[in-house]
Amino acid sequence: MFNIMKKTLAGGAIALAVGLAGIQSAAAEDKVTLRLNFLLSGVHTIFYYGAEKGFYKEAGIDLQIGEGQGSARTVQSVATGGDMFGIADGGSVIAGASKGAPVKSVLGLLNTSPYAMTFRADSGVKSIKDVEGKTVAASAGEASLALLPAIWKKNGVDASKVNILNVDGPGKIIAIMQDRAAGILGGLENQVVVLNSKGLEQKVFSFAELGVNTQGLTIVTNTKLIDSNQDLVKRFVAASLKSIEAAKADPDAAVAAAVKEKPTGDPKLLKEQLEVSLKLLPSPSAPSAPLGEMAAADWQQTLDLMKEYQDIKTDMSADAFFTNSLIAK
Repeated sequence: MFNIMKKTLAGGAIALAVGLAGIQSAAAEDKVTLRLNFLLSGVHTIFYYGAEKGFYKEAGIDLQIGEGQGSARTVQSVATGGDMFGIADGGSVIAGASKGAPVKSVLGLLNTSPYAMTFRADSGVKSIKDVEGKTVAASAGEASLALLPAIWKKNGVDASKVNILNVDGPGKIIAIMQDRAAGILGGLENQVVVLNSKGLEQKVFSFAELGVNTQGLTIVTNTKLIDSNQDLVKRFVAASLKSIEAAKADPDAAVAAAVKEKPTGDPKLLKEQLEVSLKLLPSPSAPSAPLGEMAAADWQQTLDLMKEYQDIKTDMSADAFFTNSLIAK
C-alpha cells in the first residue's frame, strides 16, 4: 500500500511539475495583436502563414490577427494601445505621428507604393498625357487622390482637362466596367487585380513609375513599446521577415493558411494579390536593400508630398517616422 501511494504521489508530483512547466511555457509567450490595414487581402496572407508555420511562437509570441478599416484607423489603434502592431502605409504613419501619435514604422512591407491609375485598354489612353479629356473615378478621402496634382505636375498633364468622378469604393469598379469612366484610382494589388479577374483589359500606370513613389505598407508600433520592450519588437520583426520569405517561397501555402482562418476568402484572387504584393517589396530608390529595410529617400519624398499637397504641417524630419534599427543584421 505504501509503495502504491508513494508511486501515486510521485506520479502526481511529476504530472504537477509537467503542468507547471506548461503553464510557465505558456506564460513565457507574449500575447501580441496585429491589426491589418483593411479586410483580408493577398499581402495579409504572409502573417497568417507565419503564424501557421510557428515563426511567431518560436519567437515567444502568441499572435492574434485582426482585420482593419483603413491605415488611419490602424495607426490610431496602435497609438492608443488598442493593438501592439499594425499594418499601415507610410503616409498614414506621418499623418498620425505629426499630430502627436506615438507611432513609428519598424519594418517596410511594401516599399514601392501600390498606388496606381488603371484605364480601360479601349479608352485610348496610351500615355499618361492621354488622360486629358477623360474621366477618372475616385473615392473622396482616398490617399492617392490627394497626390493626383503631383502626378499631373510631374508628367505635364493639364488638370483642368481631367474630369474626376466621385464615387464610393465599390462604385469605382462599376464605373469602369460600365464605361462611365475611362479609368480609376486604385491599388496594383487590389482593384487592378480585381478588374483583371473580371476579364477587363487594362492599361496600368503605377504612381512609382510616374515619379511619385511614396512609402507603401509598413509594420507600425507604439514608440512606448520600442522604449519599454525593444526585445519584443525585434522578435516580432524577425518572425515577420521569416514569414515574408516563406510566402515568397510558397504563395499557395500562404493563401491556404489565410483561407483556413478566413474561409470566405477567394484563394485565386488572394494568390494574384499576393504575387503582385511580393513584387512591391523592394524600393525603387534602393532595390538591393535588405528585405524589410526602408529607404530614407522614400520617407523624405512622402513627407515632402504630404506637406505640399495634403496640408501636413510638421517640423519633424523624415527619419523620425521610421527606423531600421530593429531589423537583425
